[in-house]
Amino acid sequence: MSVIEAARQPRARSRTAVKAPARTAQETTGLRIAAAMGLLDGPKTKHFNAKVSPKLFDAAARRIGTTSPAAVINAALASLATEDDLGPWLAKNWGVLADIPAELLDQIDL
Repeated sequence: MSVIEAARQPRARSRTAVKAPARTAQETTGLRIAAAMGLLDGPKTKHFNAKVSPKLFDAAARRIGTTSPAAVINAALASLATEDDLGPWLAKNWGVLADIPAELLDQIDL
């Protein structure tokens, strides 16, 4: 099973499991994939200071449902670290793919 497939699998819960406290921030797909890849394991020791556009920060904070700079930065970095290049590749090759003979496309296991 690939890392992406593992991240998409629902987590099994036992009846005796203790319910986790409600999260203040929405868990993004990037964060789920990053967790499955082990990118969120270990201590948080990296510190940095950056100035960003308030509009950009506010839009990102609204998207994940928190104003915590650490949560917003973590979600943004997870998104970048796990980004899939399929969309841009399809956009770039869309016309080329349309020119492939249908018989050849039928042989490809999608």
